[in-house]
Amino acid sequence: MNVDMTVVGGGVAGSTLAAAVAARGGNVLVLERETKFKDRVRGENILPWGVATARRLGVVDDLVAAGGRFVPFFNTYAMGAQMEHRPLPQTTPTREACINMYHPDLQETLLTRAINAGADVKRGVTVQGIAEKDGRWTASYVEDGQPRSVTARVLVGADGRFSQMREWGGFNVTRDPERLRIAGTIVQGTSVPDDGVHLCLGPGIGTFVAPLGNQRARMYFVYVSAMGDRKMSGKDKIPAFLEACRATGAPGEWFDGVEVMGPLAEFEGADQSVPSPSRPGLALIGDAAAATDPSWGCGLSKTMVDVDTLSTCLAETDDWDAALTRYAATHDDYYGKLHEIHRWMNELVWTGGPAADERRSRVFPRMLADPTGFPDSTGQGPFGPCDERARRLILGEA
Repeated sequence: MNVDMTVVGGGVAGSTLAAAVAARGGNVLVLERETKFKDRVRGENILPWGVATARRLGVVDDLVAAGGRFVPFFNTYAMGAQMEHRPLPQTTPTREACINMYHPDLQETLLTRAINAGADVKRGVTVQGIAEKDGRWTASYVEDGQPRSVTARVLVGADGRFSQMREWGGFNVTRDPERLRIAGTIVQGTSVPDDGVHLCLGPGIGTFVAPLGNQRARMYFVYVSAMGDRKMSGKDKIPAFLEACRATGAPGEWFDGVEVMGPLAEFEGADQSVPSPSRPGLALIGDAAAATDPSWGCGLSKTMVDVDTLSTCLAETDDWDAALTRYAATHDDYYGKLHEIHRWMNELVWTGGPAADERRSRVFPRMLADPTGFPDSTGQGPFGPCDERARRLILGEA
């Protein structure tokens, strides 16, 4: 079989790209391992800069129709006191709110969109490897117990944070030192206000809550890994998880009587990325290209930008190898800026000691008063301030 594009992975990145290319007449094949997407503790919050990109890609109406919820406020709490009730549409250049959506529903909606756009989607298949010959890449997979293969003009790896496509394609991976650990689950019966997202910070700990409507929410607990591995995975750790979230200073009533509805899992928060995530005939997108620190919630938004960038590059020229090179260079630029902003924010928020406390007491009020003047991973992502002056502002040096 020969196609224009093979996409390995039919999650958010792969299905959104497949829909964009197929809608322009491309012959696209998507190979997805899961027959039904399951809750595996993934991001459920698209930030305003990601929503703006999703709107350009034409997927926002589909998400809202399938249960995605606009949430206009970003709320920040420190040591139990609310510091910020930020109206995102009024304080971001794109004038967008966030969108919260249960991750498996998000995946199913976007994969259905790809099918409706004309992509051929095969589910329940196992990709076993890839090979290059004469500038074309062939993916070998098993479908219904039978070995098959497909050769494409462009092969795209969209198989997530633990991508096999990176290894098969010979890409180098860089990893940041581990600084944070994140545990997360989904609950129902919570009284958390559902018109915004909520970040609650305590001494070396934090909780992030993304309401999903009908008293459901995704809850995360974040802590500095140097404080010791809490190993918050599995049902027996649920009481410890909820108590840890309370200890951040989040309102206690949010956790009263809640029922955990999905798996509880803990994972590391370090970035991992591929410098220049393309080569002739082959590209990586989404977490396969660069998985950002989940504690800052930028993964889904960055994935939307990856898709928009790659699909636009491919649409603008018949030289798809040149398009892949341009995509990789553009990806390195915006991911590099986002990585720097997160590095500065980690230093500001998670460094301990009296000097760090004093710096936060100076910087936080200024950030809250003028969020657009500071590096702003929530409202602007890599498209806001990100230069030496921005670094000095966020670290209290200017």
